[in-house]
Amino acid sequence: MLRETYYNRYRGWGVKPSEDAVVINVTRSAGHILSPSIELLMSYKNNRITWDQYIIRYKKEMNNGACKEVMKKIKVMSIEKDVYLVCVCWNKEKKCHRYLLMEMINNME
Repeated sequence: MLRETYYNRYRGWGVKPSEDAVVINVTRSAGHILSPSIELLMSYKNNRITWDQYIIRYKKEMNNGACKEVMKKIKVMSIEKDVYLVCVCWNKEKKCHRYLLMEMINNME
């Protein structure tokens, strides 16, 4: 099953994955292909774009063969194992690319 969690290096896991779970750090600092570009991330963090604009731009950034291939692999893995998409973002509104990413992966055919 595809899941998500928040990871804070100083406090530990918000949700502890099982030992056999696959944990994928989808952060920009990890250099993951499914993380937003630094330009997009900073535009949102510095309030130069709205969340709705961020969603559109993030989905556009992910609309390429390399990203789609990684998303497919994650979807296949999640059939047999728990797969956690992990990012450092935390907010009550769930405004983080990992939620968008989960939706995109879950909606893939």
